[in-house]
Amino acid sequence: MAVGYETRRWLVRRAAKVAPRYGPRLYRSRLNPNRHRWVTGGAWDEMGDLQLRFLVDQGLRPDHHLLDVGCGALRGGVHFVRYLEPGHYCGIERMPALLKAGRRELDRAGLSGKAPVLVQDDAFRFQRFHRRFDYALAHSVFTHLPFNVIMRCLSEMEGALGAGGRFYATYFPNTGRRLRHDDVTGTNHVLHCDRDPYYYDPGIFEWAVEGSALSCTVLGDWGHPRDQHMLLFTKEP
Repeated sequence: MAVGYETRRWLVRRAAKVAPRYGPRLYRSRLNPNRHRWVTGGAWDEMGDLQLRFLVDQGLRPDHHLLDVGCGALRGGVHFVRYLEPGHYCGIERMPALLKAGRRELDRAGLSGKAPVLVQDDAFRFQRFHRRFDYALAHSVFTHLPFNVIMRCLSEMEGALGAGGRFYATYFPNTGRRLRHDDVTGTNHVLHCDRDPYYYDPGIFEWAVEGSALSCTVLGDWGHPRDQHMLLFTKEP
């Protein structure tokens, strides 16, 4: 029996309550061929479907070119590869073990023939794909990065998007005053000002792209089970 969209979102939230806390150290110490779905947050199919549905609702079409930033083991990537035309999905990831697991996921789903382009890179060198993108997504990436590394990502993204291109990125919002450093208890996690996982005041992202070809719109809550909010960076036409 088919599961409805709202039921899937409930299942994602339920899984988030029991999934382990994860981060780069966990990837290095515990990742193996049978655990990548769990250590990257659980709710594998549901979260991948949620990402696809969100971007489709935002206008993503099969003929668009999509850049998946921090694609990991392709939890969302498998869904995007299936939806997009051959060769239109590009994923970039800094951890080779996760990319290796992602290629296994593609083989398992029978999608390797759709020619996805996967690149291992730790500095957001998007020019390695030799194309301009219509859409880009960084799901659960900014949540683990200090701000100057996010600035590097935005700087590289400015050149990677085509005219009118859209870059969506999730983050944990600061729920208090801007000038603070205390920890914040979230859904199954504790957020920090100066270490992973990070929280940020949304205004800092608007400030970050001032004077560039990018503009920032704070979209806010989009139904993420761990309360990550959504940002939209749009490149001028």
